[in-house]
This record gives sequence, C-alpha cells and structure tokens, in this order.
Amino acid sequence: MDDTAILSGMVGMGEHDELENRYMPKFEALLSQSGVMVGYRRDRAGVDTGLHLFARDEKTTKKGDERPYWRALASRVWFQLKGVHAATMSADVFDSAEYVAVSVGVEHLKFWFAAPEPVYLVVYVESVDTFIGIDVRELVEQKWQQTFYASMRDRTGDVTVHVPTIAVMNPDRVAALVDHRSMRIDGPAFRGRPLGHRIDPLRSVLARPSAEVWGEMVTRILGVHDFREASRDRVGELTVIRGALAQTLLWQSPAFAEYGYRYSPDEVRDEPAPEQAFGDVYVVLDSAQERRAFDEEEAQAVSGIVRAAIADDVSVLVFFRGLDLSSSGGLWRSAMRASAMDEWHRGWHQLGLEALSYLVLTATLVYIEFAPDLDWDHANYLR
Repeated sequence: MDDTAILSGMVGMGEHDELENRYMPKFEALLSQSGVMVGYRRDRAGVDTGLHLFARDEKTTKKGDERPYWRALASRVWFQLKGVHAATMSADVFDSAEYVAVSVGVEHLKFWFAAPEPVYLVVYVESVDTFIGIDVRELVEQKWQQTFYASMRDRTGDVTVHVPTIAVMNPDRVAALVDHRSMRIDGPAFRGRPLGHRIDPLRSVLARPSAEVWGEMVTRILGVHDFREASRDRVGELTVIRGALAQTLLWQSPAFAEYGYRYSPDEVRDEPAPEQAFGDVYVVLDSAQERRAFDEEEAQAVSGIVRAAIADDVSVLVFFRGLDLSSSGGLWRSAMRASAMDEWHRGWHQLGLEALSYLVLTATLVYIEFAPDLDWDHANYLR
C-alpha cells in the first residue's frame, strides 16, 4: 500500500476541524461574559452551543454597600457556528462585503426558525478574527417573509443564506441578548394562542397593586397597542393623557363572565361582551386607592375632559385602581351622567382592576414582565 492510500484511510482531523478548535473557545469566552454556557453532550439537535442568560444587577451587602452580581433569567439563546477560512475570504474582501454567504441544511434552517427559543447563525471570519451573527428568525423573515415554508416545501439538501457583515458579535451585542424571551407554549391555550401561563383571563382578578406598579402596567398595556401620546397633565390623583391608539385595544371584563356552570361543565358559559377603542382617545388614570369624591380641581378637569370628548367625538378610557368594578365605576359613572354624557355611552369606557387583569393576562410579554410583582384577588386556571 502506498503512502497516499495510507493517508486517505487515516483517522484524523481536517482543516475545518482545526479551525473550529480555534474559534469555539474564543466564542465561548465571549458568551461567558453574559451568562452560563449550556450544551449537549452530543450534537444531535443542530446547534453547537447555548447561553443561559444572566443580567447584571446590584446587590446590597450586610454593610450597606452596593456590589455587582449576576441575576439568572428564564431565557436561553442557542448558536450554530460556521467558520470561513482566510484563504476563502480575505480581510479586504470582508471589509467591502455586505454579507457572508453560508450554506446550511434546509431541515436545520426550518428547525431553527420554528424553535421556541432564539437560535443565532454565527460565522467566524478567520482573516479578521471576527464573529458575525444573526437571529435565524430575522434572517428568514428578511429573505422569505411569509413564503418561507412554501419555498422550502420541496427542497432538500442545503440552501444559501446571508449573514450581514455589520452584525458583529461583540460584548455589547451579546449583552443585549437579555432582551430575548423564552416562553412555554405547551400549556393550555386561550383562543389558540399560548399565554405563557395557566391563568384564565376571563375569570381572574388582580389584587390591588401599588400605585406605581398599577401605573406602569397601564402604561405598558397602552404601549404594546402603539399608543402615541400627545399631551399629559396631572391633576390631584388623576393623570389625563391625550393621544391615539394606533392598534385596537380590545378587552372583556371578568365582572360580566359566568364563572361556574349552571348544570354541567359541558355547557357553554356566558362571556362578557367585548369592548374596544381605537384612534384618538383621552386616557384618564385614577390612582386613588378608594375614590369617594373629586376635589374641586379634579372635578373641573373631569368636566373639561367630558365636554372636549363630546365636542371632538373622541373616546374616553378611564383606568381606576379602586375596587369598583368596570360595570359600575361608582363615582366615575355618576360623573359621566352629571356631565351630560349619558347619551354618548359608546365613547365612555371604564376599566377597573378586573378589565386590566384581562389585558395583562392576554398580553404575554406584559404579564411576564410584571408577574413577580402581581398578587391575585382570585385566580382560576385554564384546563
């Protein structure tokens, strides 16, 4: 047997393995600045490595000093790495390129795109000793948008994708990965969408939160419906905001939901009528713990809001922190009637804690953000 035959049959390591052995420790060192490395003992899932994300925070010591520490998050990000040799792409070519073309398996790409946790395709460019990477969902949506699965349906083998050269994976970029979320989608669904929890939005009500948490939740709910604020005024315990909802705010109040079953669980239970608001609105935030009366300044402000809303044909949303139900609203309902708004019901919406509960429970990202601060007056669970 000649030397060529001997070499071709040898068990050993090729140049791609050698390059991987050099860049993997570098990438893991980069990731370790923002969390803890996780991985499979055997790569059978189409990803090279993962990162359990930690957030930088501060903790008070027994002496009262503030010291930095890492707070574990409930999120992980996964990475599939590819290496490009210097002989394949020089530094000059990389500097003038908009992207690096990479071949990946069609089945791998579909798996990464559908994964419940984010997967990044990362390329190590040897000539510039740099990692570039992109979230696979972003990569796919940029190239195929809604046609991705249709485009892949009859394809096999590899497909070429493009990783932007400006998407450098540096410490700041890795630290920003904490914005990613991981969500359980295997629990009960609400109207076909996973909520990330098991609490029934129609039959659960928050306990009264602090004024600060309550205000932050209302602001976030408005924000995720693309609320565009034009003006804001504070009068006593009222905050009056004029703006526009660019996306429809839709809710149902558990105050009108049938909780139990009249005869058997097989029956259909009554549901609240849906309410909605869109476009130009006045938003009134009443942070009072218990609203028994308005002071003179507040009463003038309420009267002015009602008159302006009727004149401009603009809806009014009143969020209140007290224990009055949206269906009654106590003093707010009386104020509306006293201000000649009684014939204009369609523009007046009262959202007590039970209506806010529905909105928070159906806005998954808002719920995940505030869940540690929430207590429940009562919570029922989806089956």
